[in-house]
Amino acid sequence: MTTLIRLELLKLRTSPALYVTVAAAFALSLVSAVTNVLLPVKHGDPPRGSRPHVAHVLNQPGAVVSMAMFVLGILIVAGEYRQRTILQTFLAEPRRGRVVVAKLLTTGLLGAALAAAVYAITVAAVIPAYAHEGVHTLPVDVTSLGLGTTLSGACYGLLGVAIGALTRNTVAAIISGLIWLQVVEVGILESAVPSMAKWLPAGAAQGLTAVERSSHELPQTLAAIVLIGWAAVLVGAATRLSIRRELR
Repeated sequence: MTTLIRLELLKLRTSPALYVTVAAAFALSLVSAVTNVLLPVKHGDPPRGSRPHVAHVLNQPGAVVSMAMFVLGILIVAGEYRQRTILQTFLAEPRRGRVVVAKLLTTGLLGAALAAAVYAITVAAVIPAYAHEGVHTLPVDVTSLGLGTTLSGACYGLLGVAIGALTRNTVAAIISGLIWLQVVEVGILESAVPSMAKWLPAGAAQGLTAVERSSHELPQTLAAIVLIGWAAVLVGAATRLSIRRELR
């Protein structure tokens, strides 16, 4: 397994997708967070420096890295099928389950590391930005939010690998995955049936970084378990589908 993980890391280091993902995650998170601090507060929005306002600002890294890792996770699997380099991987390790597990571990660790780094740098940039506006103390648990952000980046990487293994089609996986997460879950189900939506991937991810937790948000530990469970279910479905295709 260690050898497989090293091979996955080597593939990532030679892929432009990794560097684009990292650069985009840092740039978008920093720009979004600092801009939200410095822009004038609109009428009806939480006051600058209030608990809801700071929570919204510090949730930006988690949202950006989660989507970035979701797309990268898809590319790690579906991209290999598109370029047919997956055949070489399976020749080196015929047990496909081990290959998928190696991709999951690699992507999960990368997602956690990237999310933690982006969050830390964002916090380092946000603190002086708030101080410039007269806010010298952040009224949130920065450590807890950081842990949730780290878990979210890791779990969304796992979901991306699972979706990529299930569909094997890069474009279809990215489009369908983002539509489900952002339109169906966040746009529709979160408002219509919040008691069900919290058990779905996007709802569980919100539980990871919630500051003022409501009855419609899962506890942080349970939210992480739910996200990992969704990834496990999708990987299992992808493995069974792969076996059926081989038998035909």
